[in-house]
This record gives sequence, structure tokens and C-alpha cells, in this order.
Amino acid sequence: MKKITFERNELYEKVWKKPVSHLTEELGISSHKLYKACEELDIPTPSAGYWAKLRHDKEVNKPGLPESDKESFTLTIREGKQKSKYKEKSTKTISVPKNLYKPHKLVKQARKNLNKKSLNRFNRVRGGRPLDISVGPDNLDRGLRILDTIIKEAEKRGYSVHSFLDNSSHWMYFKMGKDQIFFQLREKGKRRKRKPEEKERSWDYDYEYTPLGKLQLKLFGNKWGHPSRIISDTKSQNLEDRLDEFFFKLESMAENKKQRRIEREEKQRINRLEKEIEEAAKDQFENESARRATLEEQAQTFTKSQFIYDFIAEIERQQAQLDLTREEELKFEAWIIWARNHADRLNPVKQTVNEILN
Repeated sequence: MKKITFERNELYEKVWKKPVSHLTEELGISSHKLYKACEELDIPTPSAGYWAKLRHDKEVNKPGLPESDKESFTLTIREGKQKSKYKEKSTKTISVPKNLYKPHKLVKQARKNLNKKSLNRFNRVRGGRPLDISVGPDNLDRGLRILDTIIKEAEKRGYSVHSFLDNSSHWMYFKMGKDQIFFQLREKGKRRKRKPEEKERSWDYDYEYTPLGKLQLKLFGNKWGHPSRIISDTKSQNLEDRLDEFFFKLESMAENKKQRRIEREEKQRINRLEKEIEEAAKDQFENESARRATLEEQAQTFTKSQFIYDFIAEIERQQAQLDLTREEELKFEAWIIWARNHADRLNPVKQTVNEILN
């Protein structure tokens, strides 16, 4: 027997951060036990379709945590035989038909492009566009049926499936909202180094490749990275019987990728905000510096204009003491008008008053 104690606030955050199917694997308990803990602690849980809406960036409702006298709950679990990692998740719900019936348009295009009689250097069937499939001729029909089932199931779950050409290779990916998960179907093979006498020409390939009959589905978080998840034929199960597990791993990757993207976008948002604040402070400082410089310049020109006004007043005082002819008086008046106009141009007071009022 073992006991697990759940803190109410912590469990509330967990069930709204990850699907219950993911939490059961993380906590090592069944979904029934997890829902029991939520019920005991009066914790609301996501409704059906909540995670699908969230994956596609649709609006969802997360209820608040209601008041409760309970702060924790201890669950007692009987420790029995350890279950396999995937066994407790669900029974088989996805079946691959024995014949390709009404194939998806991507599979239909690929089937037309493939030719069992034409093999590449890896002894796999040539072609396959627009699908990312690389299998031997004996597994071609089987591989197309598996991909057809996966694509149709993905669209049922609200994903869209796409394919594009890049550097002579076709890439397949699931699109969930803003995120993409790449996938491919491959047949395992072995490599043997060829002896010199086996080569007809010196530039022939050094290695010979032989398909082994076992198929693999690979999931990639990024186009050029190593596969993050691989589902294969095993001694006890064919790949066709593991498609529920494939979709569980796909959804787990999608949730993790979305969470990382949200965290990355939030970090970028904060960086942009900090940069905007920094630039605004810099602009404010520069504007303030320019304003002070303008004020100091205006004060200097004002002082200069006052000296000129005082100088004009002294000229007028001296003029009044002289016995001048009418012609000489006109000369003084003309000079005084010219000097006062220049002093007025230098005087910033009127302009500054207008700026303050406006």
C-alpha cells in the first residue's frame, strides 16, 4: 500500500494545465483515482473538448476554485503488478482497415506516384510525394493504409495534415493552432559495406541497404531535429495496434510545444515591453535635455536683448541732450527703429508666452 497526498491548490493548477490522461502517467495512478481526488477536494475539471479548443487557440472557460474547508486529500493505492507505460491509458480505439477504402486525397496522390518496381539506393520504393514515406515494396500497401488511417483520425480530432516540398524532400506535419508536429513513416533496415569486387564501377555506393520488414512512425518537434518519439512494430504488437499510443504521444508533444511557445511569447512580450519602457525613458530624457537647452538659449538671447534695449535707451538719453537739426533727428529715429527691431527679434518672451498658452 502507498499513499499520495494532494494539496488542493496544487492539484487544481495541475488538472487545468495538463489533460488527465497525461497526469495519470505522471502521477502513476488511474484516471478514476485522480477524478476521485478532485471530487473529494471540490476541484472543477475541464469539460469534454476543452483541450481540443485550447490546442486550436479557441476561447475556453476556466472556472475559479470554489471555497472549501478541505486543503488536502490523501489517496491510498494498492501496489500491485506494475502496468506497462501505456496499458492503463485506454483500450484500442483506432483500427487500420485491411484494404485501402476511399483514401484521403494525400494518400491517393502518393499511391499514384509510387512504383513498386522502381527502388532507390536504400531499396525502398521511389516516389511517395506528397507523403513522407520510405518503405520496401512488400510494406507499401500496409504503409499507405496506416498513413490513411492516421490522417483521417487526425482530422477527426480537429488537426489538419499538410505536406510541402523542401530540398527535394517531402515533409508531413500536423497543424494544431499555431504549432506544427512533423511525422514520417519508415521501414527499418540494415546496412552492409560492399566489397570492392562487388562494385561494377568505382563510384558505385559503398553500402548496400536491406529493408527488415518492421515499420516505424516518427514524430519530430522540429523539421531538422532528431525524432522526439518513435512508435514501431514489436514482437508482441504491430504498428497498426499502437496508433492510440501514437496519438497519445502526439498530443503530449503538442501540449508541451504549445506551452513552450506560450512561455517564449510571454518572454518576448516582456522583452518588448521593457524595450519600449527603456526607449520611452530615453526619449523623455532627450526631450527634457533639449527643452532645458532651449530654455538656457532663450535666457541668453533674452539677456542680450535687454542689453540692447538698455543701450537704445542710453542713445535716446544722449540724443535728448543734443541740439539737432530735423535731418539729424531723422537719422537717430531710423537707427533707433532698426536697433529696437533687432532687440525684439532676439527677445523670446512673447514667443514663449504663446507656446505656454497653446
